[in-house]
Amino acid sequence: MSVFVKIEKGKYIDSLETLYASSVLAEQKGIVSGYVGVGTKAFLDTVRSSGLDSPDLDSVTGNDLVILAESTDQAAFDAAARAVFASFQSETSAQAEESFVSIKAAVQKHPEINLCSVSVPGEYAYGEVKKALNAGLHCVVFSNNVPLEQEREMKLLAREKGLLCMGPDCGVANINGAALVLSSINNRGPFGIVGASGTGIQHVAAILHEAGTGVSQTIGTGGNDCKDAVGGIMMLMGIDALEADPETRYIALISRKPGDTVLPKLLERIKTCRKPVVALFMGCDRKATEASGAIYASSLDDCAIQCLKLIGVDYPLTTEEELTALAAEEVKKYAPEQKYLRGLYTGGTYMDEAANVMIPRIGTIYSNCPIQPDWKLEDSYVSRENTCVDYGEEEFTLGRPHPAIDPGIRKPAILKEAMDPEVAVIILDFILTPPGHMDPTGFVIDDIKMAQQMAEAEGRHITFIASILGTTADFQDKHKQERQLREAGVIVCQTNYRAAVLASEIIRQIKEG
Repeated sequence: MSVFVKIEKGKYIDSLETLYASSVLAEQKGIVSGYVGVGTKAFLDTVRSSGLDSPDLDSVTGNDLVILAESTDQAAFDAAARAVFASFQSETSAQAEESFVSIKAAVQKHPEINLCSVSVPGEYAYGEVKKALNAGLHCVVFSNNVPLEQEREMKLLAREKGLLCMGPDCGVANINGAALVLSSINNRGPFGIVGASGTGIQHVAAILHEAGTGVSQTIGTGGNDCKDAVGGIMMLMGIDALEADPETRYIALISRKPGDTVLPKLLERIKTCRKPVVALFMGCDRKATEASGAIYASSLDDCAIQCLKLIGVDYPLTTEEELTALAAEEVKKYAPEQKYLRGLYTGGTYMDEAANVMIPRIGTIYSNCPIQPDWKLEDSYVSRENTCVDYGEEEFTLGRPHPAIDPGIRKPAILKEAMDPEVAVIILDFILTPPGHMDPTGFVIDDIKMAQQMAEAEGRHITFIASILGTTADFQDKHKQERQLREAGVIVCQTNYRAAVLASEIIRQIKEG
């Protein structure tokens, strides 16, 4: 194996495009590992820290496109590079594209535009967002690794100008029916959502879609907005925007527990809101939430259910009693030594939710991102007892796309965990998004089948449990993805919460004999 490099001088590609291009590169024949990005210091540091380096990188600048990979040979790398360039062309072939040297030039040519999507490397985001805000544009900022003080300053400027600044690290937004960044495609409806959790927004919006209603707007604030250092500026402005929006009749708020100084501000703002509010502030006191006049939601599932109650829609979810009965049927199938579960998650929100469901039922959950510090895995690639791993963490994604875009990050773990004779259950989550893998379940079906056959040959049974976050309107089609899994013998649960209940109930029943 050798490292090969292709450099295009003076060619800039933004972060969203490089995410997709990196997944294309990773899927090419003969490519062991690789990166696509612009030659910023952060990108080059990432590449070199991974063990891939080349003297050719010494002359790279932040305006150059870099394709670098460890490959079987030059021919394989050249073919992979051609596939990457073809992916750029396919993205622009469907419609005419104009390029501008600056935000100012774009606004001068098209004064009707009012929103700018910023996905430059984090070190450049602050300057570009300020330019966009000063040009009178709302911003969706996908860029991450932006210092909190810079995030606060850009949001203070946005507030001063009466503009939304969604992000940094905003992965989900849906404005006037347009799915932005990594957002699923949703039906329009009367519910406006403001969320500091992209997965949380997606989850609630997807259930609303499945129930036959939909969203008016979804406003992602970025995960740091409700921290005291930022001040909840965009969450508060999001409430203002949805209250003023004639298409929004009901408001849902979603966040991990806000900071100590931010939470009282949010609760006071809810008290004066003229529209019904459903609030999911994870870990917050129910009485305090309800005292603000909000409808309390205990989980992502419950947030969606409480929203649907406002329009008189009953959305049946599998009960815990039904899941307990299903678990009892699975328990009959295991060999005596099988007693543990392994959760392979694409992101932290769902892994945290699952761990908090499981711990009261089965105790310790080891992880690379544990609920308790002493439950941390010594090596994230080596599970022990009951383990859940977040494959969206930087240790797995450094210089690579998120697992929703590049499912190859998680793929090897399926067979590896199935080879452990003590494993009874493997849990998988799947996230559908327009720039994501076009067939994420199909990508791992052969691994699931092989794991089942391998276990059967050894007198064991592996229960695969999955949940899918997305909608039937997504290009991947949620129902198609579910069907593929079921045909492979996977138990598909309606939600991540219910998948976690079923998995942990199986392990609990095994322990109790």
